[in-house]
This record gives sequence, structure tokens and C-alpha cells, in this order.
Amino acid sequence: MSSTVTSVFTFKVESTFDEWAAIFDSKEATRRHREFNIQPLYRGCSDDDPQKIIVIHQHPEGNIEKFIEANGDWMASHRVDLSTMEKSAWTWTDNSSVQFKAA
Repeated sequence: MSSTVTSVFTFKVESTFDEWAAIFDSKEATRRHREFNIQPLYRGCSDDDPQKIIVIHQHPEGNIEKFIEANGDWMASHRVDLSTMEKSAWTWTDNSSVQFKAA
């Protein structure tokens, strides 16, 4: 059973945020995200550098890597500088069924 991962990506674009966001919000991008069961949660740009983007997704473990492998060329064609991409992954485990014993 795979766990759900929340991924945080930052990267630079060689266009404006609005130009990039129009592609990210497109039906084609939605179709490509759905193919890998990826749910975009947030996207924005840095106040200090409007060409630095942050994207937060939730997805099954391993799916974002598969998405990037399958769509890297498509992403780069939309002026995403993949060499600047940084990722952090966050998971949460439900331990509610664990019984705690008093010391």
C-alpha cells in the first residue's frame, strides 16, 4: 500500500508567472496530472523573484517522479528551467491505532 505524499517544488521559469500559470491551469496540464493521480494544491511566485515558482502537489508515492520522467520535455517546452528544480517531500502516518502504555 503506497502512502500519500505532499511534494513541494520550487523552480525558475523563463517567462512571466502569468504565462506559466496559464499553462499549469490548462486542460492539458490537468489531464497529465490526472494520468498520474496528482492533485495540485497550490502554485505561486516569490515576492522577491517573480520568475521563481512554488508548486505543492499531493500524490501517491513515486507518482511525481513518473510524471516528471514522462513530461519533462513538455515542461521544458513551457520555459520551465528544470536545472533549478528543488523538491521536498512530506508524509504523514496515521498512528491512531497504536496503543500507548503509561510509563
